[in-house]
Amino acid sequence: MKKTLKLKIIIAVICILFLTIISIPSFAKSDSRTTHTIRYDIDFSVPFLHQTNDLTEIIIESTGVTTKEGCPMLPTFSKTFEFPLGTQIKSIDVQPSTIQTTYTEKQIRPAPTKYKINNQIVPLDGLRNETVYASTDPYPSTWYTITSGAGLNKQNHRTLFITIHITPARYSPAIQLIQYSTHFSIQITADVAAPALAPTDICSLVIITPAEFSETLQLLANHKNAYNLPTTIVTLEDIYSTYFGRDHQEQIKYFIKHAVETWDTHYVLLVGDMKKLPIRFTYASWWEMNLLSDLYYADIYDANGDFCSWDANGNNRFGEIDHDGNDLDGVDLYADVHIGRLACADETEVTTVVNKIITYEQETYNQIWFKRLILAGGDTFPVSYGAPPFVYEGEITNIKVGQTMPDFDQTYLWTSKYKLSLFTFNQAISKGAGFVSYSGHGFEHGWGTFRPNAITRYMIYYYMPFINGIKNGNKLPIIFFDACLTAKLDFNITDLRNYYPRVANLLVRIFGLSSNPSDFYQCFAWSFLAKENGGAIATIGATRTAYTRVDANGVYGGAGYLDVHFFDSYENGITVGQMLTGSQYAYIQNVGLDYFTIEEFILLGDPSLYVGGYP
Repeated sequence: MKKTLKLKIIIAVICILFLTIISIPSFAKSDSRTTHTIRYDIDFSVPFLHQTNDLTEIIIESTGVTTKEGCPMLPTFSKTFEFPLGTQIKSIDVQPSTIQTTYTEKQIRPAPTKYKINNQIVPLDGLRNETVYASTDPYPSTWYTITSGAGLNKQNHRTLFITIHITPARYSPAIQLIQYSTHFSIQITADVAAPALAPTDICSLVIITPAEFSETLQLLANHKNAYNLPTTIVTLEDIYSTYFGRDHQEQIKYFIKHAVETWDTHYVLLVGDMKKLPIRFTYASWWEMNLLSDLYYADIYDANGDFCSWDANGNNRFGEIDHDGNDLDGVDLYADVHIGRLACADETEVTTVVNKIITYEQETYNQIWFKRLILAGGDTFPVSYGAPPFVYEGEITNIKVGQTMPDFDQTYLWTSKYKLSLFTFNQAISKGAGFVSYSGHGFEHGWGTFRPNAITRYMIYYYMPFINGIKNGNKLPIIFFDACLTAKLDFNITDLRNYYPRVANLLVRIFGLSSNPSDFYQCFAWSFLAKENGGAIATIGATRTAYTRVDANGVYGGAGYLDVHFFDSYENGITVGQMLTGSQYAYIQNVGLDYFTIEEFILLGDPSLYVGGYP
């Protein structure tokens, strides 16, 4: 198999090298298209004006809210249409019916603005965009906007997504005028491509790994093949010696493109920590010097079916945004494969995680413990951060997550009920649970959150060594860390000294901890997978500082929105990769193109993991 695979790769690269002489590689577009017109109508309720704290909120049923910082927070509605990739959109027309007007006595509440406080990004009310609020022009300037992208849909078909974002009520701040319409009609005319034919040589899961791990990973590949998920292993050494690219990351991405087009690959499992298998540094944040993102490897095509390099301006700074958060590099954000990473530093960790995956998929099905959901949180931003009192962001997020999983037995560990501690957290997980959702603050080495309305900066903490107290055997949960930094794969001595300078120096002198900043420690989220005899089967966490948008009424953006919609994506027969992709799509289509949040949250685990085990 390995010799045959290497021959295929060599033949493929000859073709690719020839193609690059004449063009950038693109999706094989169908010449067979049929013109179709789609019509869609949507009705909205009459706006209700809710007065609170000298401000007005416009409420329309079954809508979200706009999130542009400092600008009026208005109801918004999104509708996504799916077409086979290769479809050409000829026209899109969106029309409101009768436009009506009303006035408000108080200004419309502005969307919160993010501030960085003590290495945490805190959304606070109060700051307004004075240019917008001084204008007589309607905000936003149009009734709708359009976004598009290419990725896998729920059926794992390669799809063009067209999303219409409608703002059914617009606001002219200087004259306190609200325009609204209760009915909109959408018409899309498209030359719809015929669905692409699947290759005869299918490989649904590709495992990319250093050669040193390939023998151990063969056990996992055999297991996947036995469950009718065609799987193969490709070594980095083969990729680097065969595929072109400006660096190793781009070589890997071009290989994944080859796998998609040749084998109809839907899942890619990256094996190795950052030293073993590189990650892409991106520049989608003004809060951080850079981000770490494996989504780079998954986002193969743009909406036109062309290769998505994440560096459209060619300056070797990938995924750049401007000061307003607008994309500069043609980043599509939609995943064309479901991606995950086993951040193994050595063969011992590979063996541990491979055994966990095989046992989970073979033994979890129909187990009572799997139907448990643990929800942990507190007052993420108390009054000591300048946030309003009695709004417990972590607990509100927990409630919203719980509402998406009504068939699960739910355990709430809340600071407001004095039920969240290292002991209760470990006890709950040790009993067994299918899922854990933690919402609060996070660090490279643990989590921490506040009691209600805390007036000091003292947190309830949980540190990495406490994971050793979890005794759950093979009853392994999938954990979503709605928090900062828990998946910071480049956690090093500099980070540790920023928190605990004396402790860090002591660990270096007495216990031999590496003081070289280029040596990376095990991060918190990965520690749950690396733990033998327990821990977790998969975790989702942020590689850098994160933020959330939560108020008393719900969750509107940031990490919390991904958290809620990760669990909302769950259904029988789904994979964990599909769950993360589903949450990313919900975010892109309903909140918007938040490159920072979408890129920094990564899956540590097998993306093809059959959630709940095979029957």
